[in-house]
Amino acid sequence: MNLALSEGEKIIVIAGDLFESPRIGHELTIETVRTLKKAKAEGLEVIVTPGSHDLTVKGHGVLALLNEVGLVKTTDFVETEFALKLKPAIVENIRFYGIPGFKGEREIEYLESRRIEYGDFSGNYDNVLIAHVGLDIGAIDLSKISPKYSVIKLSREAQKAIHKHFKYLALGHIHFPVPYHEFFEANIAYPGAPVGRDASDIFETYKLRKMFNTDRRVLHVKLGKDIPRIKALKNSFNIEVDVVEISNPSEAVGIVKSKLKDMAEKYKCLIIFTGKISFEKYSKIRKYVEEEARKHGAWVHIIHSEVSDEYVQLLEEFKADLTNIEALELEAITRLIKKFGVKTSPQKILELINVLGKEYPEGIKKRDYDEEIVGEIIKILDYILKGEK
Repeated sequence: MNLALSEGEKIIVIAGDLFESPRIGHELTIETVRTLKKAKAEGLEVIVTPGSHDLTVKGHGVLALLNEVGLVKTTDFVETEFALKLKPAIVENIRFYGIPGFKGEREIEYLESRRIEYGDFSGNYDNVLIAHVGLDIGAIDLSKISPKYSVIKLSREAQKAIHKHFKYLALGHIHFPVPYHEFFEANIAYPGAPVGRDASDIFETYKLRKMFNTDRRVLHVKLGKDIPRIKALKNSFNIEVDVVEISNPSEAVGIVKSKLKDMAEKYKCLIIFTGKISFEKYSKIRKYVEEEARKHGAWVHIIHSEVSDEYVQLLEEFKADLTNIEALELEAITRLIKKFGVKTSPQKILELINVLGKEYPEGIKKRDYDEEIVGEIIKILDYILKGEK
């Protein structure tokens, strides 16, 4: 919000996954409402296209509530038997259409088959498409950054259909900034995640700073008459990340204390590699390291592995953290899929497990919630049975 105000802008676009879950706790809901009320008082309009984490089967959730009370404007869509129909949110004579991120990535099918209908379309306005989707935009090979970034390359006909209608395509879903230049001209870009959502993203922030000499950002887009001009508004977002490798258990707490003491940002993140010591000693020092981190109000990610290029790949596929239940599940699923010849991705099986393991939330009718869960399960199973990856 502050970055937008500093540029004198009146519109903020969020391309999906504003929240980790469609139903969040009361504390975060209140904090979000306060932030959005302040933005509205400053004259900012917030346009949001739902991501796969924002959506429920029935379209409910906190994002729908924020739209209902006028704190955000969500882009409307309706799925029919044959098409995805989009209706624009209009602000400052700009028409924003939004392709949401569906479970099972159905948005890809709509794009490729050109079964998207743009309602109330007019070429007399600046039209912007917000899409929560992994697309190959040719600027950089995302798979070389991380194997978690799977993108699809649309056919030339499908690409033409998009660029024919829209002056700019604001992309979400990919957490890495693409392209990662400070100034550029383009009609399509990924701003990336301002913060991220897990250890992999925090490590990625470290790599952005060390390897690419850049940082997390939001994008300031000037549409103009020709190709949009874009400026990256880089920011630490109050997060400091450092990496340390421990080879001597007796030095562990002292090294961690020294690192944390030197960190100046509000949110301190320390990734600690302990592969050079035995697993028995790793287990013992872990307790003391975490206690030290709590004293400094810091977050630590402790991995029993050595720093290496191979490790970077493993971390980004969530296979290296021995304390991460999801990582262990994913590793087990990967082996079982290979053993039984199941033609789907480990992530899809893990998604099914996570849906089955959801807890019943308060304040929701059990019947409605059960219907929602069953709907999610059916979609995932249908995806798996079709042998899609």
